[in-house]
Amino acid sequence: MTLKTNIKILILFVARKLLLAFFCILIFAQMATAQDSIYINTQKTDVPTNPGRSLDLGTSQLGFWAGYSSGNPTLVGRKTNRPFSELNFQYARVLKAEDTWALKYTAEIVPVAIIRQPRQGYISGGHPVDLPSSQNIYGAGVSPVGLQISFRRGCVLQPYVNGSAGILYFEDQVPVAESSNFNFSLGLGAGVEIWNQDNQSILLGYKYHHISNGYTHRLNPGVDSNLLYIGYAWSWRQ
Repeated sequence: MTLKTNIKILILFVARKLLLAFFCILIFAQMATAQDSIYINTQKTDVPTNPGRSLDLGTSQLGFWAGYSSGNPTLVGRKTNRPFSELNFQYARVLKAEDTWALKYTAEIVPVAIIRQPRQGYISGGHPVDLPSSQNIYGAGVSPVGLQISFRRGCVLQPYVNGSAGILYFEDQVPVAESSNFNFSLGLGAGVEIWNQDNQSILLGYKYHHISNGYTHRLNPGVDSNLLYIGYAWSWRQ
């Protein structure tokens, strides 16, 4: 199979597993109270070698997540009918830690981004229009600027809110002809980090994702996505 075929299979697999992941969070929620009690009783006398979920100052994390959006809201972007998926590798470091919350810096590498958009035609006046058939357009990028606030520091279930900014470059113009291969990306979201071990965690989240070329080309309609994602992270304290 070709690389594109393998990537398509991976994205479909991840999208199906998202539903299973949200079912699993209900099970973890029931276990959280018991695990938190054990952690509180043991942390005074038995400090783990990699206490990632305590999110102490200087704690680092390395992880990955995959997300998919089947539809397109129009809060900022204007184009619809463009499903979007993304594979993401993330580094995070705790910048500030208080009793119940922690602030992290995050940086992300996006090795695979896929947008499925209609093929383009033209009407009189040279304006591109969507045709009935569609195509997958592949891209990659980075999001070097990001912040995340995690709550319930030290607990098994830690809700969080985050934001990120970066760039994406696609093999063709996105989201319409005569726009650009190069796009800026912005994301705002929330989720929950589930600490299944003291130094390993499962990520379940949502991100409102926007891409546009910032009016660097003739057309800049932009496109928004509702990304649901699942991931995994490893932590260590230096």
